Amino acid sequence: MNVVILGAGEVGFHIASRLATEGNNVSVVDQDTDRLQVIADSMDVRTVCGMAAQPSILEQAGAENADLLIAVTTNDEVNMLACQVAHSLYKVPTKLARVRESDYASHPELFGRDDLPIDVIISPEGEAAKVVMGRLNVSSALDSREFFDGAIQLVEFVVRPKSLLAGLSLKELPEVMGKLHVYVVAHEHNGRWRVPKGDTVLLAGDSIYVAVSCKQLDGLMEILDLTCHSPKGRNVMMVGGGHIGYKVAGELEKAGALVKLIEFNAARAEWLSDQFSNVVVIHGDALDQKLLEEENIDKMDDFLALTNDDETNILSSLISKRYGVPHVVTLVNRSIYTQLVRQIGLDVTVSPRLSTVASILSFVRKGRIHGMASLADGNLEVLEAEALETSAILNIPLKDLSMPEDTVIGAILREGQIIVPDGTVEVLPHDHVLIVTTSASVADVEKLFEVHLEFF
Repeated sequence: MNVVILGAGEVGFHIASRLATEGNNVSVVDQDTDRLQVIADSMDVRTVCGMAAQPSILEQAGAENADLLIAVTTNDEVNMLACQVAHSLYKVPTKLARVRESDYASHPELFGRDDLPIDVIISPEGEAAKVVMGRLNVSSALDSREFFDGAIQLVEFVVRPKSLLAGLSLKELPEVMGKLHVYVVAHEHNGRWRVPKGDTVLLAGDSIYVAVSCKQLDGLMEILDLTCHSPKGRNVMMVGGGHIGYKVAGELEKAGALVKLIEFNAARAEWLSDQFSNVVVIHGDALDQKLLEEENIDKMDDFLALTNDDETNILSSLISKRYGVPHVVTLVNRSIYTQLVRQIGLDVTVSPRLSTVASILSFVRKGRIHGMASLADGNLEVLEAEALETSAILNIPLKDLSMPEDTVIGAILREGQIIVPDGTVEVLPHDHVLIVTTSASVADVEKLFEVHLEFF
């Protein structure tokens, strides 16, 4: 597949890397020669320096023969104009654009074949806001993702000393869980994530992702002596009222949380105060210890650091930890910080970059891929795929199925019922299958479903 990517930032870099690794012909356009050089040194792609929306630049990037254009520059208007130029001059069949400004995204009538010809609008802020709310709904977990339209969740926990899981091998897990049907799909030990085997032993301090039916989530949390509750009535302090903070504050207000939002920019703070009825908006510095004390940070249930500045998010989160806030969520934009923040005690992080990359790749993938997410700081991928009548995965016991070694099937949705599989379970036509694998094995996993490339 011939792909043109506009924008060589964090998102463009990681999309280019994934697609190039899978054997696609990728061109990357940006005005920053240094960013392009980093990409050229890291992967086998073509780079073009110039304004992404200009016809001559798009022509140099191969738009005339492109199957797909992904516009992820930092400028909404450039992304939208580039899609229009690619459609009008080069007839590119499929176009994805990152649009950050909610004023555009809230008017879907702007987009379509007869209007702005953009097939898929990607909102990093919207994706990140969904992840933040997922973290709040399961506040004792490090991460929580929904699949099968919310019927099943992947939840990340740390194995605590003296917990039921410490020292347990996965083949012994059913004895501990009793009537609960859960499946451990990912395991981290000493900073390295793997898809586990039956003889994998869980040690104190390890992290795991567990696939569990939403109906059984409360039971799992109870067995593990953890808490699970809705945001209603919770005291939440937020810092940062940008696109993500605004969306999250709105969701929290609807959910009945008691929210205090600190915004550094005076004009933005005044605007935010006019948007909400039950959110207290405070103009101030998130690193002002006196302000935080005056606003009773020590009485907060949750602290959300959602500014556009990673350093402010990290420092304010550490301050909130010092005051004993039990649940802290930290927004991290730059990949260099992703591993560091956990080492300094900030376990619950949100990356708009990873959320956006996962959203874009879910639209690009071959086959009947209905959902996709990156786990474990991008080391693992989760795919929700539909099995068709011709799929190679059908009617074979899972223990006999030839799958990549680093791949596991965590759950199956069949006629509205969740099946947490063992080795005897077989996949039937039209089952939705939840698969955890590495990015290197995604192409092999897709072959199990034997369908052709689908465009919109």
